[in-house]
Amino acid sequence: MRYAWTHNYGLRLGVSLSLILFLVMGAGTGVLIAQQNQALRQAAEERARAVARTFAAVGSAAVLDNLYRLQESLQLYVQDDSLLEIDIVDNDSLVVAAKQPGRIGTVLDDPGWLKARKSKREVVLESSLDKGQPTLVIIEPLFDRDELTAWVRMVVSLSQIERERDQTLWRLLAVTVAIMLVGLYAIRRVLWRTSALLQGVVATLQSASVPLGPEEPPLALPLSQSAPRGDFERLLAVANDTASALSAQTRSLQDLAQSLEAKVIDRTHDLEEARAQAVRSLEELREQETRLRSLVDNAADGILVTDAQWTIESVNPAACSLFGHSVGQLIGREIQNLLFQTPRDSDRPKNGHEPLHLMGGAREEAIGRHLNGTSFPAELSVSSMNIGGASHYTIIVRDVTERRHMEEMKERSAQRLHQLGEERAQLYYDLHASLLQSLSAVSMGLETSKLLLIQAPDRAPKQLDQALSHLHRVIQETRDFISRLEPRTASHDSLLQSLQLLVQRHDSWPCPPFLIDVDPVAAGQLSVEQEIHLLAFAREAVSNVVHHAQATSGTIRFGLWEGAARLEIQDDGIGFKPVEIGNNSPGLMNITTHVKKLQGRLTIESAPGEGTTILVTIPQLQEAQLMGGTSQIS
Repeated sequence: MRYAWTHNYGLRLGVSLSLILFLVMGAGTGVLIAQQNQALRQAAEERARAVARTFAAVGSAAVLDNLYRLQESLQLYVQDDSLLEIDIVDNDSLVVAAKQPGRIGTVLDDPGWLKARKSKREVVLESSLDKGQPTLVIIEPLFDRDELTAWVRMVVSLSQIERERDQTLWRLLAVTVAIMLVGLYAIRRVLWRTSALLQGVVATLQSASVPLGPEEPPLALPLSQSAPRGDFERLLAVANDTASALSAQTRSLQDLAQSLEAKVIDRTHDLEEARAQAVRSLEELREQETRLRSLVDNAADGILVTDAQWTIESVNPAACSLFGHSVGQLIGREIQNLLFQTPRDSDRPKNGHEPLHLMGGAREEAIGRHLNGTSFPAELSVSSMNIGGASHYTIIVRDVTERRHMEEMKERSAQRLHQLGEERAQLYYDLHASLLQSLSAVSMGLETSKLLLIQAPDRAPKQLDQALSHLHRVIQETRDFISRLEPRTASHDSLLQSLQLLVQRHDSWPCPPFLIDVDPVAAGQLSVEQEIHLLAFAREAVSNVVHHAQATSGTIRFGLWEGAARLEIQDDGIGFKPVEIGNNSPGLMNITTHVKKLQGRLTIESAPGEGTTILVTIPQLQEAQLMGGTSQIS
């Protein structure tokens, strides 16, 4: 037996593991029993305390006043066998009610009772009966209006707890034994499988030897008859024999290595020549890469390379200059954070720019955002490529700010040429339709006066007065025409001052008094061009008042109304029927032309004997500078 223990590793391993398993299971069983015993004791204590605190919650007055009903309830309803005694005790230590009627009238004098009565608090004591039965004594005070008048004494049996503890101990012991048996069986099974595996290893080592040459014998691993009988000891013996045999084969391998070394030297020479060729190819590739990198770095346009998710992988210096970021700040960012879709005038977003949707092979326009928050127009060229089976994109970004500026200048020049053509046409019309006709009327009046001087001298002075009146009006119209040709650029010449000069009365300009009301906020939002057209509109309207309305007073109001600017000119003259004037009236045509320049709406209200009101409404001033189209007249 001692020899088997010393030379059998499997036996020692099985016994050791069994002992460790027994100790672990024993310790676990003890801990479980202690925890269960404590839990059962606490449950019994809490149950008894709950009953005692029920009496305490009712109050001593209610308990003492209903002793008869309380005694009846204790006998009928408190049927718990674990509650051995339930006593109601007064301040004289006399039992006045009890679960066992024989205890009524008993005077308590045990030490536990005296200790509880002295402390006037709840007391929990462990005790035992005469038969050695363990018990738990709980004494709870009863108060009536904060005055101690009675006690509840309960005796709880712990025998059931001990029985349950013993039963648990036997169950755990049975489980421990079963687990140990299963463990021993499992250990035995593992050792058996390990032994079979080791036997296979030994057989494999014996059959694994191969000859190093045609005259070399295979590696032999003989086992002596005196070798240990244990599987692990046999494996150690085989390992020693194997080491000796492998040492012999190592020497043979060294000889083989020397022969292979010569072949390696020849092969190395061939590899050196291949390496020199690869180095030359690599230098050529590097030279091409340097040329390409120089081309990319010196390109005027920004070049960005992204992956399939449009995340930037590399950039050139021009791209860093365009966006104001360094190379490290650009790499790893999404291209959509730098380029945005060019907004249209019809669907321009209120906040920020719309995201840009790119696709390979596309050429499109976009808006680039600089680091300092400014934006610039850009032209994009997107091309796709496949590197190592993954999709990549090359984006060439060209700043077209200068080109856009030149295009805008060209467009403004064309607009200015068009405006000058319209002004020339208006000048021709004013000269032909107004001044020339007025001069023709003066000429005809002078001719008539000349004839009257010969034929009817008494009528000649009246005709001369009429011709002179027409001449004065022609002079005033000429002055008005010249004033319209003079550009208003001086900052001190405000709309209010210009209107005041317009209605100022003198000998050649019999203008009635006008009340002028101008909103300075609305006037400050007018552009120079808008103010010039408004003054021309006012001159034509006031001229009609002076020459045709026979008015005694008038008003001129300018201000904002529901987001639009309004200029209203009103007089108390003789009025007229608008349908009788027609659209070919020179004054109405001049007014309509200026309203059209303002992109506004013209309204004329008049009736015979009720004066005239002329109103021009301009949309929001920023929109009026951008929108096109014709004016509206009502």
